[in-house]
Amino acid sequence: MHTDQGKKGLRRALIAIFIYIALVNVGDALGEAYGMGSVITALLVLALAAVLVKKHARKELGLIIPSLSNLQRWVYFLPLALMVLVQWVAGLEPGIGAAGVGEAALLMLGVGFVEEVVFRGLLFQAIERTGGTRRAVIISGVTFGLGHIVNLLRGYSASQLAAQIAVAIAVGILLSLIMAQTRSSIAGAVFHILFNFSGTVTNQESEVQGILLASLLVISLVSVVLLLRPSLQKKAAVS
Repeated sequence: MHTDQGKKGLRRALIAIFIYIALVNVGDALGEAYGMGSVITALLVLALAAVLVKKHARKELGLIIPSLSNLQRWVYFLPLALMVLVQWVAGLEPGIGAAGVGEAALLMLGVGFVEEVVFRGLLFQAIERTGGTRRAVIISGVTFGLGHIVNLLRGYSASQLAAQIAVAIAVGILLSLIMAQTRSSIAGAVFHILFNFSGTVTNQESEVQGILLASLLVISLVSVVLLLRPSLQKKAAVS
């Protein structure tokens, strides 16, 4: 029964990922053609978010408020907050303006939400039903990272893209571990929205970006190692 549900969930997750990627590319193309920036993309992604919420049960998307009665679980969210804050060290992107900030907020609200409910909600839980939690953490995390290869279409160089994918895989695995422990994608969605927004509106000069990506990779990997410690997992399980 679990296997059948897992296969069905996997199909749903893959369809959602395909639709999401298609909408982003169509929105970007239309935005460029009509001089509307990311506005069309943002609206399409927000529409997809509404459809996902309407079509799927909250539990299936991971939209369950996590139980935080055990203070140990707050440890999970500290590296997420740190990764958001570290991006502001270089300050705002010069000349971005209020319109640019608003556009980024609108886009990242949809992107952060959709990517979490799809990768940490639908995909993670579908794989977990058929292959176990460990496989779900690895596959959903790596798939999330490799999905950033679509940024080739946005003008990123091969080296920039490779660095982004490495960080995205590490962050994806971290978020999947948090999903495994809390059974909720909400914290990941909030983090994802704030993280993407911060990365869009802050200074992203090449020399700054290299240091930033290295910092994010280190924070993610250290956090993954700590969350895999048996002692932390035992304490978190008591609630």
